[in-house]
Amino acid sequence: MYNLFIFIKKYHAVILFILLEVLCIIMIVQSLPYQNRKMVNLSNNIAGGISKTTSNWYDYLNLKSENEALVQQNALLLSRLACDDAEADTAYYDDIFTYIPAHVINNSIYEANNFILIDKGKEDGIEPEMGVICNDGVVGKVLNVSNHYASVMSLLNSYSVISCRFADNQYVANVIWDNGNYRFGIVKDIPSHLIINIGDTLVTSGFSNSFPADVMVGTIEENMSNSNDMFGTAKLKFSTNFSTLRHVYVVKNNYRAEIDSLCITR
Repeated sequence: MYNLFIFIKKYHAVILFILLEVLCIIMIVQSLPYQNRKMVNLSNNIAGGISKTTSNWYDYLNLKSENEALVQQNALLLSRLACDDAEADTAYYDDIFTYIPAHVINNSIYEANNFILIDKGKEDGIEPEMGVICNDGVVGKVLNVSNHYASVMSLLNSYSVISCRFADNQYVANVIWDNGNYRFGIVKDIPSHLIINIGDTLVTSGFSNSFPADVMVGTIEENMSNSNDMFGTAKLKFSTNFSTLRHVYVVKNNYRAEIDSLCITR
């Protein structure tokens, strides 16, 4: 403790200078949008580099499970290619959407607002507001992008709202997260006359430029409505298990600029 006191006393001017410099940088970044955006991109690059190194070690230690997942995915793709029914492949093989594969290198699931970091960025064609999916279903939307990395606002975020519909009857509702268990969300704005059954499937509605229609979102776990509600709510089990998320696909809408130019609300 005495040595620490001596050190501080000897270099107090330098320490004070460094603290003031850091404070100035923070104030500039928070007050000026351009500098704020640059700092976000720099943070993405630094965090991305560190997280990617950690992720590579994790992948090395989990090669067996990763290979099994890849084998299953290849089998699914081969099945689709061999299928003669074009309708079965509409969501994956049309000319509207392009799918950019990416690797999850950082992921949070226990915060009020969770984010995912992926190893693709501007140089790979990634842009903000692009949807992100995985083999099991919807993951979230791209938020910020640097040259080589992008941050994704996952479904496990209090600001996330996904337009969906019931697969059986086509009724539209919205899916949010209630800051609870990472496996479950809330379906809201359900028409009051609609009969909700446990196990009902919800998919993306297609009313968004970010996601194609019919991507899996989850299944009804519990009906939370009562007879006095104008709109019903239900507990949803996400089809995506965010705790084991490793590989994702960023969805590029090839006609987004044209659709946006017509001022269609997303």
